[in-house]
Amino acid sequence: MRKFIMSLTTVATLSLAAVPVLGLTQAANASESDPRVSIAVSDLNLSNPAQAALFKARVQQAGETLCRAKLRNNTLDMSFGQCRVEVQREAERQLSKPQRKALIQAKRATTVELAAQ
Repeated sequence: MRKFIMSLTTVATLSLAAVPVLGLTQAANASESDPRVSIAVSDLNLSNPAQAALFKARVQQAGETLCRAKLRNNTLDMSFGQCRVEVQREAERQLSKPQRKALIQAKRATTVELAAQ
């Protein structure tokens, strides 16, 4: 009887140990099927045309990364180009109102380059 209880305890312990592992694998699979990207903007002054261009480059890079991940996971439900446009729209939509205004101001500004003599 003692041997039976020890075996039952061992099986129960191993079964309980496997439950969290199953949860971790499901979380990993869920994150793979729903890729996400982050774009840093806190270090940029979006009213500056050069920094607005840097923001645009970051958005383009994030769009490439996200859309390629969706393509690999077979979750891309639009053309690759349309996916990149949607990433750009979403990135601009998530900017605060002052950031959006600064970005518009930077687009209107003309960049002047001066050469040092």
